Amino acid sequence: MAGDGENWFLILITLVVTGLAIVGNLYLLVNYQHSEDRNQAWFPKLVVISGLTLAELSVLMLPLDVGNRAACAQEIALSACNFTMPMKELWYTIYMTMTILITVIIPFSLFYYEGDSDKTCIGRWWDASKWVLATVVVLTATVGIAYGIAGYVDYTVEELSSGMVPLSTNFASMTQCIAPDGADSTGDLCDATQASPREETWSVRTSFPVYVMALAACIGWILFILFAGVGMVAMPIDLVLDCAHFPRTIISKTEYVRRAREIHLKSKDLEGRAKELHSAQTADGKKRAWKKSVKKLNQELVLLEEEEQDLAEVYPQGENPEHAWVFTVMLYYVKGAVGVLGIAVSLCWMLHIILYMFVNPPASPFLNDLFIELDSVFSLFGTTAFALFCFYLLCCVIKGNVKLGLNFVFVTVHPMKIGATLMSSFLFNVALIDLCSIAVIQFCATAFDGYANETSIQEIFAVEVKSLRGLKVLFAHNVFLYCFVVMAFLTAAYLIFYGDAAAKKSRRARAANAAAITV
Repeated sequence: MAGDGENWFLILITLVVTGLAIVGNLYLLVNYQHSEDRNQAWFPKLVVISGLTLAELSVLMLPLDVGNRAACAQEIALSACNFTMPMKELWYTIYMTMTILITVIIPFSLFYYEGDSDKTCIGRWWDASKWVLATVVVLTATVGIAYGIAGYVDYTVEELSSGMVPLSTNFASMTQCIAPDGADSTGDLCDATQASPREETWSVRTSFPVYVMALAACIGWILFILFAGVGMVAMPIDLVLDCAHFPRTIISKTEYVRRAREIHLKSKDLEGRAKELHSAQTADGKKRAWKKSVKKLNQELVLLEEEEQDLAEVYPQGENPEHAWVFTVMLYYVKGAVGVLGIAVSLCWMLHIILYMFVNPPASPFLNDLFIELDSVFSLFGTTAFALFCFYLLCCVIKGNVKLGLNFVFVTVHPMKIGATLMSSFLFNVALIDLCSIAVIQFCATAFDGYANETSIQEIFAVEVKSLRGLKVLFAHNVFLYCFVVMAFLTAAYLIFYGDAAAKKSRRARAANAAAITV
């Protein structure tokens, strides 16, 4: 029956999008993988494709959940709808699979990939299994104990009570509630409009998948605050600055040779320092000073690779260098356009958070109304915009990871570079994306609950997770969200007061290098 919830077109869209995601991730892997990993490391590659696909599909399940709910007419009760997709079960499956991937499969793949190459395949599997087994035992015990103690949903309810009288009573003459048994007098304890009900807490044991989802969301939010808070401001601004300061002309061959020689000398210096660190590791082990030097060396190596890439851009080579230069210039203009669009999206996110999520009652539905209006024009416009806003947050997470890692040596840098990305870097970034995607889903489900009303994911996060014992104070009072906004504003302040100076310093250094006379 039309409007009863059945929409088999959703299944077709799901299959097509899943296939496109797998093909796109396979293309990404083939083009970004390091030459050393070609025709080997098949298991880590399978994990990378699976992890990326899972993260993308988890975000795309938000508009799918909305479409699944929209297939049922508003006048039909949810309990009477024959939905095409069992969304709640699918959400549980996605989250549990993602949790297993992050805590078991990706660590195992990293240990296996980084294992001693002199050992046999079975030996490397055994070494990786021991580390992962120990991790799983500790995590399982910790989560199990926490679930046993605090795995309850505490709902605040208002008690209304009434007594009983025979059906032969003349109810028309009654003006007050019936006194409950044992009460001194009649009153209005059963009248919700007149009484002052007594509040009580109703505790119910939550399901284990929901508790795991809540714990994973908390961890994901910590990373999301750091990386997305920085990336939401830094990503569009960096794109605009790249466009504003891109090279205007091609350098001469003499200049190219001179700068290439400088890069060669720097690379030899880094190679010598790397050998010294290797000798120091053999003699004294991995002490704190040694680790700090390694991080600094990695940072300088990444910057040197960027300098080499900049040099290749200003002196294109090959059969058609003119075409390559035109493509480079066009790419910078595209970056500028995407950066301006990114600034608009970031401002929309901040306005939506302030107007809809911080103000109670909300001052304006803002983006919720935008998506609804787009759906009224064409059914896919609203869901597409909805998905793009959520994917934008994932892009901000990746940008924030790179920005913090390069500028503050905050974490070990795992850059993604075409033709030069090792599987360890792939696995690290996939784990980061998967973990942060959990927070992204909760964030979007909460931010767009007006548009995603009565969906399965809203029921999970807006009802159960927000009432979990021990965690509800974090979600109910938007603690993570306030931290995210504070991080974004701190990043904006840093870029306003120090970002331009740092950019000018970088440009002066490059200009000095270009003008220096190398012997």
